[in-house]
Amino acid sequence: MKGIIYVELLGFLDQAGGPAFTEKVLAAAGLEGGGVFSRIGQYPWEEAVKIVTQAATITGQDADLLCEQFGAFLFERFTVLYPGMISAYASTDGLMAHIEDHIHEEVRILYPDAVTPKVEYRADGQDAFVVDYSSHRPFARIAYGLISGAMRHFGDDRTISWLFSEPRGNIARFRIA
Repeated sequence: MKGIIYVELLGFLDQAGGPAFTEKVLAAAGLEGGGVFSRIGQYPWEEAVKIVTQAATITGQDADLLCEQFGAFLFERFTVLYPGMISAYASTDGLMAHIEDHIHEEVRILYPDAVTPKVEYRADGQDAFVVDYSSHRPFARIAYGLISGAMRHFGDDRTISWLFSEPRGNIARFRIA
């Protein structure tokens, strides 16, 4: 997984509990590199799971909820880091319809070794859409948060709900209505 995600995860922890909290989480996670990440580096996704698990343990919060909150935080960070990419869209629907052919394509250009999840967005009746997420990483909760963050960013007052999730979290289906 790209280092930029790790750097943003640490920023999320800093914002949530401060730098001392982040250091405590990293120490408890027992990471190989001690929790030092480069934006351009590549790291095992399992380390992100260790970080979130320790943050949940220390705070007593649900790890799934932390992942969703991180996803929403991450989307807002993307609006700062990649403003041209996000501002190309005027709505959640516009953005979601172009995840594969624009957003993930840009990610692969910026980071040629990136392995992006597959995200399909399709109509499900009038004014409702279904999002199918699949990845070799169990990050459906982060995907849910990213979509929620996009909806908030675009002032979209619809709701997102879970239709299905594989227990491991690498395949999920959401509905936006």
